[in-house]
Amino acid sequence: MRILCGWMVGVALVLSIGASVTAQSEPLQVMATTSLLADVVARVAGDRASVEALVPADTDAHAYEPTADDALRLSRADLLFTVGAGYEGFIQRLLDNAGAGVPVVAVNDGVAILALAGGETPDGAADPIGILGSTVECTEHSHDDAAASGDHTGDEPHRTDCDPHTWMSPLNVIVWTQNIADALAAADPANADAYHENASLYADELQALDAEIGALVASLSPEKRRLLTNHENMQYFAVRYGFEQVAAVLPGGTSQAEIDPQTLASIIALVRAQGVPVIFVEVTANTALAETLAQDAGIQVVSDLYIEALSGPEGPAPTYLDLMRYNAQRIVGALAGS
Repeated sequence: MRILCGWMVGVALVLSIGASVTAQSEPLQVMATTSLLADVVARVAGDRASVEALVPADTDAHAYEPTADDALRLSRADLLFTVGAGYEGFIQRLLDNAGAGVPVVAVNDGVAILALAGGETPDGAADPIGILGSTVECTEHSHDDAAASGDHTGDEPHRTDCDPHTWMSPLNVIVWTQNIADALAAADPANADAYHENASLYADELQALDAEIGALVASLSPEKRRLLTNHENMQYFAVRYGFEQVAAVLPGGTSQAEIDPQTLASIIALVRAQGVPVIFVEVTANTALAETLAQDAGIQVVSDLYIEALSGPEGPAPTYLDLMRYNAQRIVGALAGS
């Protein structure tokens, strides 16, 4: 029944998009919440839509505060693409401020979602908790994840501990492309074939990227495939490519979480006991805590990963494909040399 309900919701969304956007004489005006998502949407849209990111490059969506200009830009959009799975804690507030019925498409719908590990070391590969949009729904992550839990009654699927960082496996982004193509086609039926063709071509590139990363990781001995991260944003990468997640310093799915001194001390003890050589931090995060841990544990800090956002055009990760290649090379290189 839940799967059927999820399918009906998806059909209703496509129909609502089609009803809200008339035949296009001008390119669609499309917004995406993050720079990474905007890049994927643009690949599917091609030259038939103007795609703009709400959160700019080199900016962490977890810490982002929308502006009045963001609300104005959003009010003019034909479509808004979100990551979903609770990722954008600011989005409902922004939609309310925009005051317009912009159709919202969560690209993570249909992805097999993993639960956040809560900072603990998972036993083996994590199992999905369900398929987003059919057997599971996720509440948003706020700066205080505990405050986001709320009360819930009824039979609807509902989770507060979803890990939204699904793009760290390119296979999940293939699901994104299908959702994006469907939404663009519903909004602009005259160009539906082009959107689906773009999605198919891009999916081929994503498959090739997945194989490329898999081959790179295969060069790293299994005993070195261990990840210590700043916060919980590498789980899909770890599961897909056979890494053990030793720990995440900040609990939950947001870089804005906090840690108490006792928990930090226990993580330092774990790192020392297991001989973990590196802590990985995204470039958009504050590195102070990771540097403190690294100094106390005597390990290396790699603080230039691009996970929450793309780099600028001159940086190492101006596109999603570049981001994944760059991160994989930095991770394997740091662990291989340790």
